[in-house]
Amino acid sequence: MSHRFWNICGGLLLSCVLWVGCDERPWVSGKADPKEENNYRQAEAYQRMNQYSRAVEYYQRALDVNPRNADAHLGLGIIHSDSAKLPEYGFAYYHLRRYVVLSGRTNDLIVNQLIRATGLRLAELHADTIGKIQTQGQLEQMRRENDELRKSVLSLSNQLYSASTRIATPALLVSNPTNGTSAAPARAPSAVPKATDIPTRLAARAVEPRKPSTPKTYTLKSGDTLAKIAKAQGITLQQLQAANPSVDTRKLKPGVEIRVP
Repeated sequence: MSHRFWNICGGLLLSCVLWVGCDERPWVSGKADPKEENNYRQAEAYQRMNQYSRAVEYYQRALDVNPRNADAHLGLGIIHSDSAKLPEYGFAYYHLRRYVVLSGRTNDLIVNQLIRATGLRLAELHADTIGKIQTQGQLEQMRRENDELRKSVLSLSNQLYSASTRIATPALLVSNPTNGTSAAPARAPSAVPKATDIPTRLAARAVEPRKPSTPKTYTLKSGDTLAKIAKAQGITLQQLQAANPSVDTRKLKPGVEIRVP
């Protein structure tokens, strides 16, 4: 029983091997010329009769039977590349390139010229679409770069504004009981400068060269007051008081030197 079973299995296996090795389509295995295939021959006949739509149909059937039929690709490429027949330059470009690959005729001058011509026609037909796609991509890239640059400038401006507010010091308010007057309170700024204005203002200040300041002194005399000295020196009382924070305005002694800003 088992011996008969293995004989049946061996026979089936041998039949499968023989069936796979014997291709029913000899033009696929190379035993026959693909041009002799019925669909291909019918396509050539329709092409000679200028019935190009029927020729395309049968060339496509020939490729369904044998996808490696290079001549069928060539026939389709020639029909689709002719503007007087059925101009489909995308199909023409594809089938002509497949013909070169399958046939190995990379030096075929006529086919290479057709490939270049169909490629140029494709570029001409789709130039507007390609240009729009490229332009949209460039605009989108520029928009992203502008957004990143704007964020960087805003961040830098905020940092400069924070640094400038830390460096600034409030004016000292010191009363002067000697003459019964008091320093005028510092006037509040009318508006807080915008962060985006800080770089421009700092750049403008950096351009102006600063004049070196030479410190001056004044020797107190009998009857002097800070208000009187400030008026004589052409400065404000607040500036003179800020330059001499250690001087007691109630005890001005003759002969003491004070700084004049």
